[in-house]
Amino acid sequence: MSSTRPELLAPAGDWDALKAGVLNGADAIYFGLDQFNARHRATNFTLQELPEVVAYLHAHNVKGYLTFNTLIFSDELASAETYLQQIAQSGVDAVIVQDLGIAALLHRLCPDLDIHASTQMTLTDPRGIAFARTLGIKRVILPRELSLQEITHLTTTGPHPAELEVFIHGALCISYSGQCLASKSLCDRSANRGQCAQPCRLPYTLILQSRDRKGATALSHGRSLTVAALNAKYDKSYLLSPSDLATHDLIADLTAAGITAFKIEGRLKSAHYVAAVCQTYRAAIDAAVARCKFQISDSQRLALEQTFSRGFTHGFLDGTNHQHLITPRFPKSRGTHIGTVINKTKHAITIKIENQKSKIENPHPPLKPGDGIVFDEGHPDQDEQGGRLYGVTFPPSPGNTAELQFHPGDLNLAAINIGAIVWKTDDPAVKKRLEHSFARETVTHRIPINFTVKAAVGEYLQLTARAEGRQATAHWPEKKLEKATKFPATIDTLRQQLARLGETLFELNQVTLEGQNAMVPKSALNALRRQVTSDLSRRRNRTVQVHENILNKMRRELPTRSDSTSRRDESTTLYILARSHDQLEALLERATQSQIENQKSKIGMVYLDFKSPQNYPAAVQRCRNAGLPVALATLRILKPGEEEGGGLTQLLNTNPDALLIRNLAALSFYQEKAPHLPLIGDHSLNIANELTANLLTRAGLTRLTPSYDLNWPQLSAMLHRFDPARFEVVIHQYMPMFHMDHCVFAHTLSNGTNFQTCGRPCEKHRAELQDRLGEKHPLLADAACRNTLFNATAQSDAHHLPEMQSLGLRHFRIEFLREDLNESRRLIDRYSRLLAIGHQIAL
Repeated sequence: MSSTRPELLAPAGDWDALKAGVLNGADAIYFGLDQFNARHRATNFTLQELPEVVAYLHAHNVKGYLTFNTLIFSDELASAETYLQQIAQSGVDAVIVQDLGIAALLHRLCPDLDIHASTQMTLTDPRGIAFARTLGIKRVILPRELSLQEITHLTTTGPHPAELEVFIHGALCISYSGQCLASKSLCDRSANRGQCAQPCRLPYTLILQSRDRKGATALSHGRSLTVAALNAKYDKSYLLSPSDLATHDLIADLTAAGITAFKIEGRLKSAHYVAAVCQTYRAAIDAAVARCKFQISDSQRLALEQTFSRGFTHGFLDGTNHQHLITPRFPKSRGTHIGTVINKTKHAITIKIENQKSKIENPHPPLKPGDGIVFDEGHPDQDEQGGRLYGVTFPPSPGNTAELQFHPGDLNLAAINIGAIVWKTDDPAVKKRLEHSFARETVTHRIPINFTVKAAVGEYLQLTARAEGRQATAHWPEKKLEKATKFPATIDTLRQQLARLGETLFELNQVTLEGQNAMVPKSALNALRRQVTSDLSRRRNRTVQVHENILNKMRRELPTRSDSTSRRDESTTLYILARSHDQLEALLERATQSQIENQKSKIGMVYLDFKSPQNYPAAVQRCRNAGLPVALATLRILKPGEEEGGGLTQLLNTNPDALLIRNLAALSFYQEKAPHLPLIGDHSLNIANELTANLLTRAGLTRLTPSYDLNWPQLSAMLHRFDPARFEVVIHQYMPMFHMDHCVFAHTLSNGTNFQTCGRPCEKHRAELQDRLGEKHPLLADAACRNTLFNATAQSDAHHLPEMQSLGLRHFRIEFLREDLNESRRLIDRYSRLLAIGHQIAL
């Protein structure tokens, strides 16, 4: 086990939460300002408050990490640069970023300021992390989808491993952070811009069709239900709402793995939540460092449940388990599970208390007057019955029952059914205890300080203090020391005075006395102590050099923008992504027709994105026979050890003409293994400004797909800054909303925990998730069994084609999803005509 003490990192959405973290043992606090951060719904802090925030944190020996973790658009770069300059000058200890271009900009603005890669960067493997390191990134915040085994692989792999930070508690996103477009697609509120509307917490109805077109289906592990029965079973369930992460029992293993920092999720949560979680994990980390076993106490568990809990899980840390991640019954905090309703009268409800310990084991009853209660009958989207207890009685008869009374009129007892689940949602006593924990200022992380006292008779008193490798010395010039007649200075008497460090950052460690028999005035020693500790505190303040005009310098380094007027007679090239053999057949037909007719709008290449890579060799050969260049699409995510299993080598062995790159690891891999192949960057690389575009072009990408977060004015702004000829714009596609390790097929259609035990129901059924508005969103699994939920409606930018072509764009893509042969033909014909018309307009 590593003896290094990992950092406990707490969230703060406001001052109360910040103080709760500081005063309950956090080593660092992460927080955002009112611009450019991924939690715009939090109260946050202002730029004007930032120096005060940093001063408060540093006065308590706590670090401050500022979140700048959104994508930044081209027309925002100038204000972002100014913002970053002021942030760097404030003394923050690190900045957390998502945007690759912003990371490069910040590193040049302030090379001495630490940069942390947000989990929004989706860095899941050694190659991606190594790429981030080239941008000046010191620490990587890992996605929550990695297992402990995969994390351990990352801590021990790579020539220059970065510091690694993992989430240990709080809400889990169903989609990979940085790859979720659901909120943008459904609500026009982008998660990559800090505006997530949390559509994952909404109810969905599972809609199934058997691929064999029969009415019944036989599923693995004993589940055998008709499709109609399965559809009814998962009607309006919270199929995409994970339980909350809790890893207090894994802290020792994560510490042994060499993790640098443990992160608590929750900038939208209360100060009570921050206090409760910090208390538990401070104890767990300290126990791990001391090599002691940690066992969570009943009071700690209650505090975690009462401050926020959807039910707790290890998430993916134990490996994939599709049966335990999701709680489809409810999407919101429930608190503590108490029991079940077994009887009711006009005036009271009788419940059976579950998992109740004996009075000797737990003398405190689970319920008391004033506690908040809710009765869960499986429809949290409707009005639920609940309220505060007026009275609780525990009958003497055995059976662990309780009778609950409420104020008349507080709730409708008649509406509560036998069998309803009882939750305690609020415990005022817990809340009061937690409030006390951050009501009084103190320093929880003190710095050991050593003092050397020079007290020689006939000389001036001198005090030297040493801490954290720094030294400060002060003299008492008023009078030389005299020989003591009764009480000469000793180590013990000096310790008594020097230990009075009050609310400073320091705690006394060692005292050394040089000299004998001198009388040392207490007032002199106290004054010198205050002077040297103040001096050491000032020296801890970090100052960094901040450069000017870096953005303009980086813009001057951009490749020369091609003159669009010289290319106005160029053909417009159409690229098509196919996911099925029918779609491939349609575009091969069209490619042959375009060659015969020598059309201005031609199919330049086909991208293949099949679920089964085994189908690629034959498909590639068909394209070759038709004279059509073919590219293969990589997976969106690559985990440790998946270069082979994830298909990178397999794709290369198929001898494609190009590759569609969807993650930084694939970019690095193919630059090393196949530098001759054209590499086209897909939307998942989040190219939202010219700095990121230039960075990835220099890294080896031939063409770039702009981020789907860009609307037309934002895309236009980037095209004015970076050569349009280098972009390939997707003009027709079904927005990939959620991309997730969790498999809805396995969760609902089998008892299997992973792809080895699920029986592959994704190959037997066609699935959709129907939302509250009746829209049926297609659900697909990829070659790695990761699920993507696509928007039900295709998004088309056909109306912008003339403008795009007038700006010099010549490369356009359409992406098929489930279109059959005839639908594919119609789409190809439609967009071929539109591009040809747009080309004439542009001329």
